Amino acid sequence: MIDKDLLRLLGKDRKYLFQATPFMVLVLLSNIAINFCIVSFLYLFSIDALGRSYLLPAILLPSAVILRFLFGFLGERAKERIGREVRKKIRRKAYDKILRLGKSESKSLSLSGMTQVTVEGIEQLDLHYSSYLPRFFYAMIAPVILFLVLAFVSFRASLVLLCLVPLIPISIILFSRYAKRIFAKYWGQYISMGDDFLDALQGFRELKIFDADSRQEGKIKESSESFRRITMKVLVMQLFSTTIMDFIAYAGAGLGILMAILDMQGQTITAFACLFVILEAVEFFLPMRAFGSAFHVAMNGLSAGKKILDLLSEEEYGWGGESLQGKDMELSHVSFSYDGKKTILDDVSLVLERGKMTSLVGKSGCGKSTVVALLLGQIRPTSGKILLSVKDIHDGQRESLYRQIAVVSPETYLFHESI
Repeated sequence: MIDKDLLRLLGKDRKYLFQATPFMVLVLLSNIAINFCIVSFLYLFSIDALGRSYLLPAILLPSAVILRFLFGFLGERAKERIGREVRKKIRRKAYDKILRLGKSESKSLSLSGMTQVTVEGIEQLDLHYSSYLPRFFYAMIAPVILFLVLAFVSFRASLVLLCLVPLIPISIILFSRYAKRIFAKYWGQYISMGDDFLDALQGFRELKIFDADSRQEGKIKESSESFRRITMKVLVMQLFSTTIMDFIAYAGAGLGILMAILDMQGQTITAFACLFVILEAVEFFLPMRAFGSAFHVAMNGLSAGKKILDLLSEEEYGWGGESLQGKDMELSHVSFSYDGKKTILDDVSLVLERGKMTSLVGKSGCGKSTVVALLLGQIRPTSGKILLSVKDIHDGQRESLYRQIAVVSPETYLFHESI
């Protein structure tokens, strides 16, 4: 239920994950104190106790309410801090990685995929860290605390409640494998739909020129329908698992209450002790139930996190440490093929003289854009060298190369605005 790779992604910021859980535990203890005060008031009222007997619960009740509010506020602040640090850290890592890759698209993600994963994907990953993980730790601690408290009141009822609580995580484990597949498909369809939409936007002029916009519209509709179907599968899975967890929670609380009532009828506990067990039995399953609700958030964030990890672990081209300076650039016996398949350039040699115009002319796909990408170091030649005044550019610093060369893209965007 906890992905170690995603935890390692946080580095030193993992400490923030454990700041929210103590406040959640203190909120639980405050709730126990509030319920104790309510039962104490009812007990004192039933025996016509003197006024001063009400003093302790009268002081304890408002104090517990104030502390509950304070601890709840501090817990939410801690969760918000987790999310803020996560977003800042991982976005910076992803942004720096994209810059180091030095190209518009990675091998693992398309351009629209990188945009979706590094924006919405990180938002979902933020919920995984700030909502799911604190609730996971809290859900492991809370039932033990409640059991220790209720065991002094009604051991049989508390034991029944403790034994039934694990049914919720068991149901989560049974769903987890199916949920991972669904959410992986969900992100795949989401990125695919983004790819189609971005392609349509970037090629809108060509689509209109060749009167092919209606065909592209149909493709986008088909992609949108696929995404709608996978979204409905996600919602159905969430609704079904939530229904099962609710059934376990309500049935478990009911059985615990039944045990307390039987103990009261057997006169092993008082009616007020039974009332206290009833109030706490309802709360016994709430931490695990909240954790179960956050599980779906975790699966979505986990799927997004895997794609972010794929991006961050992508192999980078190495650069040297030399300073590059010179006038002319040269391709020396350069060959290149994409993924070792079709050869685009075969033993090409040419010199680009500074201050002079050199034109590369040829039909689409002959390798003109490939030559530009090679000169920028965005891709590496299969064989041969790219030289800047007899120095291999890959032995130098990338920043040093970029100070010597500039690129103006053929893509133009005209907006109905003033320059």
